[in-house]
Amino acid sequence: MIGLLPSLNRAWRRAPSGYRPGAALDRLARNLEPYACERLAPGLLRLTLPQGPQIEIGEQVQGLFMAHIVSHRFRLQGTCAAQPPLTLDVVTGGWLRRRGVRYLLRQRHAAAQRVLDGLLRYPQIGETLAQLDFRRVRLTVNDGRWQADIEHFAASEVVSRVPAGRRYLRLDAEQRRLLLSSLLMIGQLMEKLNHE
Repeated sequence: MIGLLPSLNRAWRRAPSGYRPGAALDRLARNLEPYACERLAPGLLRLTLPQGPQIEIGEQVQGLFMAHIVSHRFRLQGTCAAQPPLTLDVVTGGWLRRRGVRYLLRQRHAAAQRVLDGLLRYPQIGETLAQLDFRRVRLTVNDGRWQADIEHFAASEVVSRVPAGRRYLRLDAEQRRLLLSSLLMIGQLMEKLNHE
């Protein structure tokens, strides 16, 4: 019985049937066309903005019963002054209508409060995030590095086996602008906090 466990684990972690690594990422690269994109791996793309920052876009697969979703995580990262680890999640306010965003800190220490105060000091970051259609937004700081991750509702592919179908949800120009603006503003805020 114990000998079967590794093979069951391998079967559980395998990619869903019908998953084509990098196919949805190719379609996303076409949605990002005015910007330079470079393929780093089958499921990883690097987007270089004219302002200089480089955003990594990673493909993520979530298996469901008789279906799977391929979504993309947009990540901007940089260095910061040594501080305790922190994780900050951004959630939308209101369940029926959008009412801005809320920032949820997982740790309570002075450095985390400084980041939260910085986000509240620049309301245009929250206003931009409130217009963005996102699944998850997370800012983490660990070992002298920070990273901002945004997973958008669009820029994803839904694949169903019954009935058989494949649908790509396109990232439109307005949402692309909001997404990239959000990452750039968070990056600028982290640089400002690093120099204070």
